[in-house]
Amino acid sequence: MARRFREAWKPFLDSKGMEFFHATDDFRRPDAEEIFSSLAKLTKDTALRGCINFLSDKELTRLSKSGAQRYAGSGFSTSTLGCMKLMADMAREQNRRIVYFIEGGNRFAGELRHFLSQIKERPQQIDQYAMAGADTYDKKDVIQLQAADLFAWSFTRSHYRGSWAEAVFMLTKDRVLPHTMTSFDPVMLAMVNSFHGMRSNRKRFS
Repeated sequence: MARRFREAWKPFLDSKGMEFFHATDDFRRPDAEEIFSSLAKLTKDTALRGCINFLSDKELTRLSKSGAQRYAGSGFSTSTLGCMKLMADMAREQNRRIVYFIEGGNRFAGELRHFLSQIKERPQQIDQYAMAGADTYDKKDVIQLQAADLFAWSFTRSHYRGSWAEAVFMLTKDRVLPHTMTSFDPVMLAMVNSFHGMRSNRKRFS
């Protein structure tokens, strides 16, 4: 299915003169509706499940004030690890392992890679994340990451606008693609990481 996604999406991008899909920029295009709906349909045709983990500003503030951020990291690292845990719970039920392809453009991608390295050094954590491998990649190189870009942007936009974005309806309304959405306690993640001797490589936290 990953191969099928590339075979369909790359020619579509070429036909639009696009190097890659980036929702933050592309929703302003005059042909945005066609682009977003095409990506949503292709995602539903090729994905097994959609997962999203969301942290509100309030939760991130609580994490920072508690001093736990040194163990959980930035909002990017915390929410990514939380989403990985959600995916791992499903993978273990099927006795499977996951190779995690994570978009690397975020300014805290280096911190996340530090957490991934620490997980790889700890067999118990490898099992907790059902990890066969993990690293960050450019969405231009791993084209399937563009499907995740659509869902993450759409969900975040929905949260701050107080109403569901159209792209979320396109991805979920007919229930062709099952989705799991969750929020979790980042302080608990920090406690687990602290227990396993894992922490951020950053020196300062704001």
